Amino acid sequence: MENKLKNIKKTMNETIFHDISFSEKNQQNVFSSIKESDSSKKLFNVRKGFNNFLSLAVTSFLFLGIAYFVGTKTHILKGEQRNQHLKPQQESNKEGTVYIPPKQEENFKDMTKEEILTKMINTVDYFETAKGEFKIHYGYIDSRDDYSLIDYELSLKNNAGGYSKITDIQNGKETVTYHYYKDGTMWDLNQKSATYNEVYYMDDWAGATLKIEDAFSKDDEVKYRGRPPIVYATDSLFPYEIVSKFTRNMDKWEIEKQNEMLLGHNTLVIKGNLNRRDFQSFRFWVDKDTGILVKYETYNSSGKVVEYLHPKKLEINVPIDSKRFKPNLAGYEKEGISRKDEPKMTTGNIDEFIPVELKLKWEEAKKKPNETTILHLDDKWYICAKKGYLVDRIETDGREGTLYLAKVSPQKSQFIFHAMAEGYKVDKLKVVYE
Repeated sequence: MENKLKNIKKTMNETIFHDISFSEKNQQNVFSSIKESDSSKKLFNVRKGFNNFLSLAVTSFLFLGIAYFVGTKTHILKGEQRNQHLKPQQESNKEGTVYIPPKQEENFKDMTKEEILTKMINTVDYFETAKGEFKIHYGYIDSRDDYSLIDYELSLKNNAGGYSKITDIQNGKETVTYHYYKDGTMWDLNQKSATYNEVYYMDDWAGATLKIEDAFSKDDEVKYRGRPPIVYATDSLFPYEIVSKFTRNMDKWEIEKQNEMLLGHNTLVIKGNLNRRDFQSFRFWVDKDTGILVKYETYNSSGKVVEYLHPKKLEINVPIDSKRFKPNLAGYEKEGISRKDEPKMTTGNIDEFIPVELKLKWEEAKKKPNETTILHLDDKWYICAKKGYLVDRIETDGREGTLYLAKVSPQKSQFIFHAMAEGYKVDKLKVVYE
């Protein structure tokens, strides 16, 4: 028995008892208990088999006592660790707060067309943070060698904001722009010209989940959920426009694969046909947890890829540091547009130019994103354009002028564009949407 107990510590180290101290003193206590048991057995005239049984029973009792203690302790520790894992965490750093959202489990259950389409038009509901990189080529770009590289990070809830870097490759030339948004302001930075622009936006993506029948209620009408102004990254994270164009008619596409791993995400693969001039079919790889469009391709009649979004990295619900969401504007000048010699148009965030007399009306105008508001004082016009439009130009004819508003790209459809016009010798401005 003594030989068997000499290696007990080594044996315990290889089990869940590795954190329990078992010293020589503990070992001697076990020996003493066993010897006392043996002495007691000699007082009675019992058979040898019963002695062996009693010795084994005493030893087992001691180990059961240790096991109970360790098991209870281990259970408590594991329970605390499990509870800590389920709770979102925050880590303090010198610049601010790094948010760590709860991780999501991969979804391997079969999904219906209705389920995956509902997620794709409501992706904003299914994740909290994201960072990624992808390469994208649009069908309207003639050269196959032209493309854009997108690198982004964003947080939807905790310290909401975002950052993206867009590298456009056209005719072998590279143009880099940076986009940031935080606390109602978006900044566009052009690296080549060392200029920046500020655009106002509204945090309006917290609405109710959109049902398929409400999103596509009529052939010529589509409703979209709000989403943050993350520019080209919306093509992957919030693919509402491409979904409405390609998959709103569920008879024209089918689920090709229920489960296909891509960049560590389990995706559902769908394919369909469209009778378009530039391409005839498409294929989507959709993250089953969130509805995010991880990858897509369109094909011509020969099966050749026409346009694509090819991912390089996609991380969902990972730690995000909000300090990246505001730009360092050192070395950049604010952008302004001048026309002719006198008239001048200043675009972007013009709050600092609003006179005191118009402050209240201007703040009210910013709360009405679905209409264009024009305020006039002295020789200046302050314009809050309808969401999805920007000021293109002002044309004058005598004492009257026409304000032309141009529709922006889908990537900027959630922005509110402001402008200040000065030097235009007109008494009235009428609005024309182009």
